[in-house]
Amino acid sequence: MSTQQPRVLVLAGDGINCQTESAQAFAMSGFTAEIRHLNDLISEKVTLDDLCRRYAVLMLPGGFSFGDDLASGKVLALKIQHGLNWELSKFADRGGMVLGVCNGFQALIRMGTFGKDISITHNVQGKFVDTWVKVAPTGSRCVWTKGLGTLDLPIRHGEGRIIISKNRRVEVLTKFERLGMACLRYEGDPNGSEERLAGLCDPTGRIFGLMPHPEAFVRWTAHPEWTAQPARASSPGQGLAFFENAYQEAIHARQ
Repeated sequence: MSTQQPRVLVLAGDGINCQTESAQAFAMSGFTAEIRHLNDLISEKVTLDDLCRRYAVLMLPGGFSFGDDLASGKVLALKIQHGLNWELSKFADRGGMVLGVCNGFQALIRMGTFGKDISITHNVQGKFVDTWVKVAPTGSRCVWTKGLGTLDLPIRHGEGRIIISKNRRVEVLTKFERLGMACLRYEGDPNGSEERLAGLCDPTGRIFGLMPHPEAFVRWTAHPEWTAQPARASSPGQGLAFFENAYQEAIHARQ
C-alpha cells in the first residue's frame, strides 16, 4: 500500500481565478495539490492515462474561464474534450474523482456530464449574485457530500440557474432521483435554479459540480458572521468537509 499522499490536479487557465484557494483546500485535507495551466497540459499532450496514473482528483475551479465569451464554461469544456481528449466518465470509472465549482460546474454541464437535457443560464434576477446561502445534501450517491448536513456556503455568479428541458422534465427528474444525481439543493432560491438545484453528481457519485464555493469557506473566519462566535476563530469552515470526504475516498480506494 502506497504511503504517498493522493494527488490532485487543479486546472489554471485564462480567466480561472480560484485555483490557489482550491489547491489550499485540498492541501488542508491531506492531498498534494498541483496547479497546472490548461494550455500547458494540451501542449504536453497529457493523456487520460496520464491523468489516471498521476492523480486521484481533477479540480475545475471557479472564475470566468476564457472570458465566458461563447457561454459560461463553454471554451473550457471544449479544451478539455477536444484539446486534451479527456473523457471524465472514464476517469471516474477508473477510480478518479472530479470537482467542478461555479465556472467548473458550468463546464461540466457543457460537457454533458449530467445529461443532455439540462443547461445553465443567467440568474433569474438578471444580475451577478454575491451572497451566502444554505445548502443541504440529498441522497447518498455523491462521495463528496457523504454524511454532511446543512451548510453555509458563499455563491458568486451571474449564470447559476440550472434549467431542465421542458419536453424531458419528468424523465430527467425521475432519472436524477433514481440515480441520486440531484445531490445538493438550496434551502432558499438565490438564482431561480429549477428544483432549487445547487449541485449535481454523475451516476458514479464521483464527479460532482456545484455553484457555491466550498473552497472559499475552509476557515471559520471566512464567514461574515464569525465575530459573533469568536471562540471558533481557529475552527475549520464548513466547506472543508467536501475535501475531507474526497481524501477519505482516495485513501479507501488504495486499500
